[in-house]
Amino acid sequence: MRCFALLLMLFMLPSAAGAEPELKLLTEENPPYNFFDKDSGTIKGSAVEIVSALMRDAGVSYTLTLLPWNRAFRETRDAAGTCLFVVNRTPEREAMFEWVGPLINGGWAVYRRPGSDIVINSLADLKGHTIAGKMGSASVDTLEAEAGVTVTRTSKDEMAARMLFHGRADLWVSGVVDAPSAARAIGVPPPELALLWKPADLSLACGIGTDPELIKKLNAVNETLDELRKQVIAHHLEGLQLPQD
Repeated sequence: MRCFALLLMLFMLPSAAGAEPELKLLTEENPPYNFFDKDSGTIKGSAVEIVSALMRDAGVSYTLTLLPWNRAFRETRDAAGTCLFVVNRTPEREAMFEWVGPLINGGWAVYRRPGSDIVINSLADLKGHTIAGKMGSASVDTLEAEAGVTVTRTSKDEMAARMLFHGRADLWVSGVVDAPSAARAIGVPPPELALLWKPADLSLACGIGTDPELIKKLNAVNETLDELRKQVIAHHLEGLQLPQD
């Protein structure tokens, strides 16, 4: 009788083989990609919409938590089944994560105040200027390494924008979407492009050990989202002044 009851319990348990994959997703406060919407009490943004569609079409259930960038980055590394977005996929970060993307094609640029007479033709021209940038951003770390300059780090892009517009920084390094969005958030005009530096691959970064078949499937599904991606990005970037090709 005891054996029969045990067998009955085993049959009642969900099948591990048929269970829906699940991921723990982390993101940060970084509009328009991802941000907490006070009106709805939910996390919204262009990247959130794309990732939600990606998970839906791949048949993956998930939880989504908004954390400070450094904590989210630290928790994702080497944590199988945990993924962070959006992350600049750089050579320095390549071996740190399993990658799905690009979710969004972005880029890095150096900005100046409107009407500034500073001329930047190359990274060499940055020397001697005070530059602000967001702490933890790959653009800041890479700029320092490639240009041999020191960037004054701030906790948010909005703070870097304030430094620029209040005259405490000559230049601001940021993303081509992040900068005009941050400027709009604090009620100042879009900054002027001083140097369109390089394109960026904004992706989903998953901890080492995440199921490789799942990563493969997510990448395949991501390739089918191009039309949705265009619509979502166009909606969230409406009114922003971005550099032209």
